[in-house]
Amino acid sequence: MSLTEKEYIALCKQLIAEQLRLVPDNGTLRQRDLECLADSIEEKSGIRLSLSTLKRLWKKDYDQVPHPSTLQALVSVLGYKDWQEFRLRQAPLPAAPVAEKRTRRLNRWMILPVIAALIVFSWLIAFRSGQPASIKPLVKGPVTFTGNKTVAQGVPSTIVFNYDVSNVVADSFFFQQSWNERERVQIDPGKHYYSAIYYYPGFHRAKLIANDSILKRFKVHITTDGWLPLAHHSFQDSIPVYLPKDGAIKDGALHISRNALTAAHMDINKDLTLSYFNIREFEDTYSDNFSLDTRVMLDSTNMNACPGLRLVVICEGDIFFVSMIRKGCERNSNIKMGEVYEDGIQNDLSSFGRDLYKWQQVQIQVVNKQATISLDGQPVRTIRFKKDFGKIMGLAYHFTGTGGIDYVKLKNGKNKMVYEDEFGK
Repeated sequence: MSLTEKEYIALCKQLIAEQLRLVPDNGTLRQRDLECLADSIEEKSGIRLSLSTLKRLWKKDYDQVPHPSTLQALVSVLGYKDWQEFRLRQAPLPAAPVAEKRTRRLNRWMILPVIAALIVFSWLIAFRSGQPASIKPLVKGPVTFTGNKTVAQGVPSTIVFNYDVSNVVADSFFFQQSWNERERVQIDPGKHYYSAIYYYPGFHRAKLIANDSILKRFKVHITTDGWLPLAHHSFQDSIPVYLPKDGAIKDGALHISRNALTAAHMDINKDLTLSYFNIREFEDTYSDNFSLDTRVMLDSTNMNACPGLRLVVICEGDIFFVSMIRKGCERNSNIKMGEVYEDGIQNDLSSFGRDLYKWQQVQIQVVNKQATISLDGQPVRTIRFKKDFGKIMGLAYHFTGTGGIDYVKLKNGKNKMVYEDEFGK
């Protein structure tokens, strides 16, 4: 007999609780457990589910079917690529035929193997995720976690972290310099310093971890001196190629040419991503009320089948982004406003399929946590989000291949222009 959708959801929650050692209190999760779960989901899937969403999902009387993207984010913690794979892997086996009832009494030598089998089965259930469940650490007093830059601005940037976990009882301790779990490294609890290099600018949240529990976070703001162009062939590249700013502004636009990439020893015949970062704390500008107006374009020499570009607003708590894609490739588009993420697989994002070889105007207007995205002056998407993501700490543009920026205008909630760049016009 197959499980219903709600039974699969209940099973998913049970397995997540087992893997992360979450302890529901009367059917709900404690605040610390919710934060741990939100961090785990973000690290695995790149999607940040709000605490209110997770709290609602773990309510004892919750009887709804969440949005497909929420389900996909949940099962990422368990190592599944999507909800469908989880269902297929967790589908119950056909029931075995019922054996005839025996009247003969079982002696203890027949019972012992059964008990042993049950113990092994229980052990397998507890570790069905493929990794032993981690025990929560015992925190007996204050925990120290701070950091100091060796350079005030720019990249690469080494941060010397100071930590003290003498008041924590745990099996193992780790340092993680950003959201990327691949950057997690084990540290010696008897020492007090660990240094990390940040090769990408941005706003990062380093983590001090005991077993699988986050003890402390430390905010790391790696700023730039104006616009920093860089390139890489894969997002898995830990070290990008920094590109010279000299000559990057031409004909009233910020634009790195293919010749500049070749001079930097980038293989322009391979897929590559060109990025422009401007990381700073913009005056009195917050995620719940701001407006951004810009124009962008891809170079027509791009050989990628589905070229695209992404505009990113970096905040203290998370990121906002708008992705545009070549017409015909709309399935690959996605957007994120606040905690709300939408992709082109399960949403109609056909408006974000554009002729990217022509200048495209992109506007994001956020008023009291309601975001309106306009393309070429026409509103195409309105999204209301709930969470406060703090101050805006930077802007980033990512292009498949080469592309340019015509202008950038950022206003805060008081309609004050806090940043404007027309690149020499």
